[in-house]
Amino acid sequence: MSTTINQINMRPKAILFDLDGTILPFDGIIKHLQLTSKHFCVRVPTKKELLERAMGYSLKEIIPKIIPETKDIIDEFRKYYKRNYNADVKNIKPFSYARDVMVLVKRKKIKIGIVTTKRNHQSRVTLKYYKLPFDVLVGFDNVKKRKPDPEPIFKACKKLRVLPKDCIFVGDHPFDMQAAKAAGCFALGVTVGFGNKKTLKKAGADLVVKDLRSLKKLLQ
Repeated sequence: MSTTINQINMRPKAILFDLDGTILPFDGIIKHLQLTSKHFCVRVPTKKELLERAMGYSLKEIIPKIIPETKDIIDEFRKYYKRNYNADVKNIKPFSYARDVMVLVKRKKIKIGIVTTKRNHQSRVTLKYYKLPFDVLVGFDNVKKRKPDPEPIFKACKKLRVLPKDCIFVGDHPFDMQAAKAAGCFALGVTVGFGNKKTLKKAGADLVVKDLRSLKKLLQ
């Protein structure tokens, strides 16, 4: 890869990461939404359907949107899903390279923020179990507006005591890129999750790479 952060006049003080589709594969979300649907004897959404329509949204938004049959049991559905997802943390593994990349970022004295549409506690369980380094975590329940609104990014930057213009935001969804550009961050898209090069570029990505391993090269 020929492009580096230095070549684009960027020396980040912090790197903000999306979680699902960037650090974690979507497998755990899909698995437990399907298992929970089976448990409550409602229609089980397909993997393709969930990938195309659910990713990028909070659990509160996903369930009525994808599985409207849960209208009368939505609270019980959500509680069952979250309880079993959290209990299965050892099987919901990050991408194999994620920890090494994040450790490298810390070694370079760059702060790390996690900005996700998951709830804070649910995200923290996984991050701590797999010993993924981070300084600040902003979940769906920590803000009034989720991505693509820039509020979560502004909050993470405030906690990290950095300006958005001094940050890279890494994510897989067009919402990530839209939020990053609205906040004033350098928007780095990865195609290992939801988006592809075309959709991420259209959403404002400054640069699109395959996955986090490219970040190691960018930071050389």
